[in-house]
Amino acid sequence: MQLTPTAPLHHLQALWFQLTGTLCNLECTHCFIACSPTNHHLQFLTPETVYRYLDEAVQHGVREVYFTGGEPFLHKQLLPILARSLQVAATTVLTNGTLITPAMADALAALAAESRYSLEIRVSLDDIDAARNDAVRGKGALAKAVRALQLLHERGLVPIVAVTEYLYAGQDTAGAPGTGNG
Repeated sequence: MQLTPTAPLHHLQALWFQLTGTLCNLECTHCFIACSPTNHHLQFLTPETVYRYLDEAVQHGVREVYFTGGEPFLHKQLLPILARSLQVAATTVLTNGTLITPAMADALAALAAESRYSLEIRVSLDDIDAARNDAVRGKGALAKAVRALQLLHERGLVPIVAVTEYLYAGQDTAGAPGTGNG
C-alpha cells in the first residue's frame, strides 16, 4: 500500500480563481494558456464552487482574493461573486478591460462603496501605443481598455494598469525608462 503525501494547509494569504477558464473575448498572441473566444478547454467556475472555496479560505485566514480568466467579465455571475468575495477579503479582478460598460462600472463602484475591503480592477495592456497593443490583443482593444479606465476613474475607482514592455527588434533601449540608463 502506497501512501499519498499530504501537506496540510494551515494558513492562506491569497486565493486565485481562474473564473472563466480559457474563454476570453480577445485572442492575444502571447497568451500562455491560449485563451480565446472559442477555447472552452477549462470551463467557468460556478458561483457555488467559488463560494465553497471562499468559505474554506476564510478558515485559513485568507487576506486577498484574485479573479482571472480567460476574461472574468464574461462570467454572468461576476457581480454576485465579487460581492461575496468582498465580504471576506480584499478582491482584485484581472481583466483586459474591453467589456467594462458604464453600467458595469456603476455596479463595481457600488460594490466597492458597500465593502469594508478594497476592490481593485487591474487592466492589462501590452503597449500604450494603439498599433503595438492592438497587434497583440486585436483591433480596438486599447481604445476599449482606455475607455474602461476612464469609466472606473469617473466613478471613484482607481484602476491598476499593468503594461507589458516589449523590446522590439532594432529598438535602442539606451536611456529608456526601466533600463537603468535614464
